[in-house]
Parts: sequence; C-alpha cells; structure tokens
Amino acid sequence: MVEVFFEHVYIKYRKTALSKNSIETWREIKMELKNITGKALTRIRSLLTFGLAVTYLGNLLMRSQALEDLIIVLMIIVILLGFTAVTGSSKIIGYLSFAVSIALLLYFDAPLSVWRQALQDNLFLVVMFIMVPLMGIPIQHGGYTPALQSLFERHVNSNSRYYLLVSFLSAFIGVLVSLAVVPLVYQVCRNSSRSSDHKLLSSAISRGFSTCIIWAPTTAAVALVVQLTGSTWLAFFPLAISCGIIVGAVGFVMTVFEEKQKKKQERSCPVEDVPLGGDFDLRKLIELGAFSIVLIIGIGVISWVSGISAIIVVSVLALIYPMIWLILIKRLPVFFREFKGDYFHNRLPSIKNEMILFVGAGLLANSINYSHLGDYVPQILSYLVGHNGLLLTLVIIGSTLCLAALGVHPIATVTIFGGTIKAAAYGVSPTYLALVLAISWAMGTSISPSAANVIAVSSIVGESPLQVGIGWNGPYVILATLVLVVFLTGMRLLGVL
Repeated sequence: MVEVFFEHVYIKYRKTALSKNSIETWREIKMELKNITGKALTRIRSLLTFGLAVTYLGNLLMRSQALEDLIIVLMIIVILLGFTAVTGSSKIIGYLSFAVSIALLLYFDAPLSVWRQALQDNLFLVVMFIMVPLMGIPIQHGGYTPALQSLFERHVNSNSRYYLLVSFLSAFIGVLVSLAVVPLVYQVCRNSSRSSDHKLLSSAISRGFSTCIIWAPTTAAVALVVQLTGSTWLAFFPLAISCGIIVGAVGFVMTVFEEKQKKKQERSCPVEDVPLGGDFDLRKLIELGAFSIVLIIGIGVISWVSGISAIIVVSVLALIYPMIWLILIKRLPVFFREFKGDYFHNRLPSIKNEMILFVGAGLLANSINYSHLGDYVPQILSYLVGHNGLLLTLVIIGSTLCLAALGVHPIATVTIFGGTIKAAAYGVSPTYLALVLAISWAMGTSISPSAANVIAVSSIVGESPLQVGIGWNGPYVILATLVLVVFLTGMRLLGVL
C-alpha cells in the first residue's frame, strides 16, 4: 500500500514539473493520500472489529484475564476509530452519550472497575451486530431471490396482497439479517408495478420489519430490554410474537381499508404487474422456510438447555449456521468469498453507528446508576402514575414516541427507563416491562427520522425520512400502539402477565 501511494506521489510530482497549475496538483495528491489513509483505517477497523467479537466469544469459554484485558484494549481502539467514521444522528447521540457518561463518572470519582463494567455492559449487543450480517450470506446467495420474485408474479394482484407479502418477507427475513432486510426485500419486489406506489412500498417494508423488532432474539431491541428488565427470552417470546402478529394485522387491515377507498380509481386505471420471469420454485421457498425455522427453534432450545443467553447463542450460531446451511445446499465457497468481500469491506465498516450507539447507551446507563441520578426517574414516574401499571405503560410508550418523532433514537429513552425502573414497584412483572419497552422501541423506530430503517427505506423511495416516518407510519403507529396497550392490559387482567 505504501509503495502504491509513493508511486501516485511520483506520478503527480512529474505532472507538477510539467504543469503550471501545481497547487491544484498538490491538492489532488492530498486527496489521494486522504483516500488511501481512509481505506487503510477502514480495513484496520474491520479487522479489529471482527477480532473483538471472536475474542469476546472465545473468552466466554476460556475465562482468561489476559483476554479480558485484550477485549478492553480492542474496544477502546475500535471505538476511537469508529468516532472518526460515525455519521448522522448516531454521531450526535454517540458524542452526547459518551460526554455525559464520562463527565458523570469523573465527577463522582468512579473506580476503574466501574469504568470497565460500563464500557463492556452492552458489548454482547455489539458482538451480535458484528456476527448477524453473516446470516444474510446464504439468503442472498442461496438461490432464493428468483423463487421469491416468482412468488410475486403468481400471487400479487392487489395492494393488500402486495402489502401482506412484502411485510411478511420483511418480518421473516429481518429475523435473520436485521437492517439488511430493506435492500434485500426491495431487490425481490422492485419489478412489481405496485412498487411504484412509494407509500405502499415503504409502509410494507418498514412496518413488516417493526414486527420482528418486538420479538426476534436477533434484534438489538429484544436483547437490550430482556437484559435491562431481568426477564428471559423464553418467558418473553410467546407474548412478544403475539404482539408482532397483532401489529402486522393492524397494518394489513389499514392497507385493506385504504385499498377500498381507492377502489374506484383502480377500476378506472387497473394495475398490471410486469412479468418478472422465472419459474415458481416451491422447493426453494420451503428450503428457506425450513432453514429459518430450524435456526429460530435452535436458538431457543440451545439457550434453554445450556442456560446461555439467547443473544450469545445468536452470535455463535451466526458464525456457524451459515456455513452448515451452505454446505447442505453445496455452496460453501460462497461463504468465504462473501466473507472476504462484502462482509469485510462493507458490512463490518457499517457497524460503526450501532457500536457507538450501544456502547454509549451502556456507558450512560451505568453512569446514571452510579451517580444515583437515575433515582429521580422512578420518583418522577411514581408522582405521575403512582402504582398504576396502565399509566406507567402510557407514559413510557408516549414519551418514547414523542421523543422519537423529534429525532431522539428510542435507544436513549429505553435505556434510561429500563435501567432505572423496577417492575415490582409498579405492580408489573419484568416480562411485562420488557414488552412495554420492546413495543416502545419498535413503534419509535417506525416513525423516528433518525432511525436506520426509516432512513434506508426513505433512500429507496426517494422521500424524506419525515415523510416516511411520521407522515406515512404515524397513523399506523398510533393505532397499533393503542391495540397493543389493550392487549397487554387484557393479559394482565387474565393473570398471564
């Protein structure tokens, strides 16, 4: 790399000797130096990021103090490198989280052990984000896209069916690939003429993804709320997936209603889907479904039998399961090609925002608890809601949604509420509180203009995040939230929660 750079410099120098405009030439040299340095730092950051994840998972087995120290060193280096690359609202939230946390820990003379604990508190989430993109390799390169496209060609002949299929794909595939589901599902459905309806397309993808945020063990929301509240994923899962089904049904009913409102216009201007080509391959669809179901069941069973957190199980399986999957369909070389290519050069560098956000959130939660400032949150809530579980639910969800609409990522409010509230003080169970926080996160990220899924969808449809989030998803979020509050209240009255 150094030789390449100096070769560039030499060529530019030769041009400078022959050119009158030497200042512009040297500016170009500086730009090339900046680009080469940036690429080198990105590669180093990718290598250290993956090394951090592997070291963390390895230390779960070895329990070595040397590895503990190495993890701290790697974290500090990766975070510093991440701060040079983080962008958008994540940069603002990240800087604020770290600044406030460091100030509190310094002011209250926190010992080194507290700093270490605060820094590593959400490391398991970061490791999950590092590993989960590997799940997308067999989905993207296992030959499933043509089968999914032919499914559209055969069965999508109305807006409601289009919404149902796209939202289901977003929820189903989102369990495995998280935010990568947005471009992946768009790749499948973009040739349908109904994709020209930007509101329909964005609503189906973003709302579908929000359903899996509530319950899937591969999502950051579930990992964080289960850890904060002291619930378990096995206790949380049945009710959480019920909430996911409910919000999915709400979105579908709203689409059916909107379709009826436009029925006259559709009759005068019938919509015809453009043939996508390719035969309908039911075998590949069954194969995709089978591998996905085995993964989800495997996560639950391994976690239950071993007693290991479901999030750790997800991180380990994300490294192993894609290789097993590709071996069984005889495409293993694809894994190593994509690992060295797209995963290393694109996926790992893009994790910078999540890393800064979640490490910052853990640091903030620990600093608030250590400084005892978090004691004021329960006091304020007790003043507002007393010991009423329903009012507590409305305050948590309402404040999260209001702040999300203003651009504050739900991770901030969920971390503060989850890290300072004790469920028993309000007459609710840890699982109930975990559900409330998960719903707050899922609905908040559906409307927040700073949420990564809203930004990704808005870039695809060419609309502003405000339009996609608040404009198109706002009514859905309000209605879905009200229905979910009724559902949770009913479960409490029945003694289920």
